[in-house]
Amino acid sequence: MTEHRGTTLVAGAMGIVGRAVLEQLAAEGRSAIGLSRRSPDFHSDARFIALDLLDRDACAAALTGIEDVTHLVYAAVNEKPEITRGWTDPGHVATNLAMLSNLVEVVEERAPKLRHITLMQGTKAYGIHMGPFRLPAREDDPRYMTPNFYYDQQDWLTARQQGKDWHWTVMRPQLVCGYALGSPMNIIAGVGAYAAICRELGLPLRFPGGEPRTIELTDGALLARSISWAGESVNARNTIFNVTNGDVFVFAHFWRRIAAHFAMPTDVPHPHSLARSMVDKEAIWQRIVERHSLKPTTLAELVPSWSFIDYSMGYGSRPNDVILSTIRIRQAGFADCLDSEEMFLGWLTRLQSEGVLPR
Repeated sequence: MTEHRGTTLVAGAMGIVGRAVLEQLAAEGRSAIGLSRRSPDFHSDARFIALDLLDRDACAAALTGIEDVTHLVYAAVNEKPEITRGWTDPGHVATNLAMLSNLVEVVEERAPKLRHITLMQGTKAYGIHMGPFRLPAREDDPRYMTPNFYYDQQDWLTARQQGKDWHWTVMRPQLVCGYALGSPMNIIAGVGAYAAICRELGLPLRFPGGEPRTIELTDGALLARSISWAGESVNARNTIFNVTNGDVFVFAHFWRRIAAHFAMPTDVPHPHSLARSMVDKEAIWQRIVERHSLKPTTLAELVPSWSFIDYSMGYGSRPNDVILSTIRIRQAGFADCLDSEEMFLGWLTRLQSEGVLPR
C-alpha cells in the first residue's frame, strides 16, 4: 500500500492538523515527510525537515530526495502575535501566500509524481472574524471583505493547477481539537491550563467566556481521516469541503463536565479576558509543573495565544452561532462523525496521560 499510494509531504507538521495527519498516515502504513521550523517533540517514523517556508532558497536547498512525493498536505500558517487582530492585516496575507507558493513551486519541480494538494482553511472563509454570517455556511457562499489569506492562497493554487496532472482539495473545519505543543490555536491546552491554575489558586472553575453560542468542533484525528480520503477520492478533486464532528457544541453548557473531569467545583460564570488574567501566571504554572512532575514547558509554550482562547469561548464578542453545512462531504463519500463532548474530554485525558497537564 505504501508503494502504491506514494509519499505525503506534510507542511506544518508540528501543529494540531499536521501531527494528526502524520499519525493517520502511520496508521495506514504510508510514508511521510514532515516540514516544520521546529524539531519534533514526539516519536514518528516520518522523515523531518526543518524549514522556513518564507525562504524560497532554503526550500529549494532543503527539499531534496522528494521524488516519490505524491501528496502535499498544506497545514502551515504564520500567525501574528495578536492572532485575531492579525487576521485582517494585509501583511498577513502576503506572508501566508509566499509560504504556500514557495513550497508548491519547489515541490512541482522536484516531485514529478505529485497527484494531490490539500489546503487547510477554516471559518474565516465565511467571515467569522468580522461578524455573523448566513447559517448554515455552505462552501459556495459568496466571499466576505478582504484581506483574507484563504482567498489569495486558493486563487493562486487554482490558477497554478490549470493544465497540471495534480488536483487540489480545500478543507474548512471548525475549531480543530487535538494534541500539539506550541500551537497558537490549541483550545484543549488552554482550557486545561486554565483549570490547573484555578485549582492551584483554590478557585472554582468558572466559565470565562461570553454568552452561550452554538458552534461545532472538528476532531484532529477525524480531520486527518478526511484529508487521507480526499487525497484518493475522485469526488474530492478541485472541491471545497466543510468538515466537522457532525454535532453541535455549546461551551457554556459543557463547562460542568469539564469541572467534573478535573474534580473541581464550579460556580456562576465569570466572563473575563484570559489574555489579561494569565499574564502574570508563569510562576504559578511552574509550581504546578514541579509538583506534578509534568513535561518542562512554560505557560507561553503551552498556550501561545490566550486571546485565541478568549475568542473561541466567545469573550468580548456577540454570541453569534457558527454552523457549517457538511452535506457536501457526506454526499461525496466521507461521513465519519463523533460526539464532541466526549472528544474534548478525551483530548484532555491524553494531555494528562502524557504529562502535559496534571491529572
